[in-house]
Amino acid sequence: MLVSSRGFHAPKRGNVESEYEDAYFPERNYRHANLAEFRCAVADGASESAFSREWARLLVRRYHYKQISLKLLQRCWQRKVTREPVPWYLEEKIRRGAHATLMGLSLHDPDPASGAGGTWTATAVGDSCLFHVRDDQLLAVAPLTHSAQFNNHPHLVSTDGSRGFGLQPSHIKEASGHWQTNDIFYLLTDALAEWALSAQEAGRPPWSQFRRLGRFGRTQQAGQRAFNKLVNKLRLFGGLHNDDTTLLRIEVA
Repeated sequence: MLVSSRGFHAPKRGNVESEYEDAYFPERNYRHANLAEFRCAVADGASESAFSREWARLLVRRYHYKQISLKLLQRCWQRKVTREPVPWYLEEKIRRGAHATLMGLSLHDPDPASGAGGTWTATAVGDSCLFHVRDDQLLAVAPLTHSAQFNNHPHLVSTDGSRGFGLQPSHIKEASGHWQTNDIFYLLTDALAEWALSAQEAGRPPWSQFRRLGRFGRTQQAGQRAFNKLVNKLRLFGGLHNDDTTLLRIEVA
């Protein structure tokens, strides 16, 4: 199995890079062959909680490395945010914990005896979404399937283990399917996911726009500039909400 991935991101309009609270992994352009399994993830840190950027980054990295022990992650976050003194107004926020959505995708190598493509599984908490696309046709979307399902209160993974260990099991949604050579998967945080579903429902699927981002030059900087231009245009004229915006593009062969 040959997998390539490219990630793109943009903070809220008016914010600087350090205020971006989404996360994705792998972060850099990635291309590897002969893989039996590939794992990637995006997360959206909740802005109202303290150090949600750090929590989102922990979640996506540990999902990639198959180290998704929630209790361990909660301890890692606690050590990180209490390593140095913080202003008094952050102390109560730290006690309440950080929160984030999570969308993780795992791709599995095909069985050589079958002659068919491989399989994929997805695990989600909240409203970051996965889109499975073939020849610019949408095959599957999860966990939300319609733009009207988005709201301001998605389910979240929490650093607060006092209730439900930081996560209610019923909030975990799973999906699975089969991939073929040259299929593309997009992992999007909520603002772009809602916009993409709205565009699909209106008969203006965005997949060719997203696909071109992955072909835009050889450098990560060139692709990122193209993404920034697209996001700015959509925020001004396309109805994209002004929120941290993340797209992780995965192509499998």
